[in-house]
Amino acid sequence: MLLGLQGANVALVDLHKPQQVLDEVEKLGGKALASSCDVQDGDALEAVMENVVQHFGGIDGAANMAGILGSQGIKGQGHAVDRVPDGEWDQILGVNLNGIKNSMHAELRHMKDGGTVVNAGSVAGQPGLPFMAPYCANKWAVLGLTQVAAQESGIRGIRINAVAPGVIRTPMIQGAATDSELYDSLGFRTALKRLAEPEEVARVIVFLLSKEASYITGAVINIDGGFS
Repeated sequence: MLLGLQGANVALVDLHKPQQVLDEVEKLGGKALASSCDVQDGDALEAVMENVVQHFGGIDGAANMAGILGSQGIKGQGHAVDRVPDGEWDQILGVNLNGIKNSMHAELRHMKDGGTVVNAGSVAGQPGLPFMAPYCANKWAVLGLTQVAAQESGIRGIRINAVAPGVIRTPMIQGAATDSELYDSLGFRTALKRLAEPEEVARVIVFLLSKEASYITGAVINIDGGFS
């Protein structure tokens, strides 16, 4: 939404076609293209990127935000490391890490020199949280992948960064716990003593995609209210 407000052409990619967001962007006068795609399917993502290039003439920036918690949730009710089911590990790996790898693979092949990418990490990937091994391990790996890609892409003037949000009041998080449960389990550990709003994270992503961040690459920006 914020990118559309600033006049950017926006390509929206989600597992389910994000028609509502597309309509909202177009209401604000922006141009948008919506596609449905499973980020675990590299070939499908490649086809989506080819369509975006044909529609808009190229790719200047990308924000890779797909992610899942898995059945573990965020209330310390998941599995200990020695009891994590293989299926749960593979599912979270497939979306949170392979999804970003697949996305960058397709994006960087089509991106204009001087472009920029922002990947979704998490503060959970830094200190680690008990009983969330699959999620924490994947988010830590995203940070490493981001920094390697930044080193490789700098020769083309492409900047690649990651954001590491804390607990955000999003549908995914709210589906896992109530606000009071979130605060009791994690929110009280923040310096600001509250949960984050989605717009507070979106503004940082828009900044990293903009020319205002022209000398920032390989960075991990914590947006966690002082959690870490």
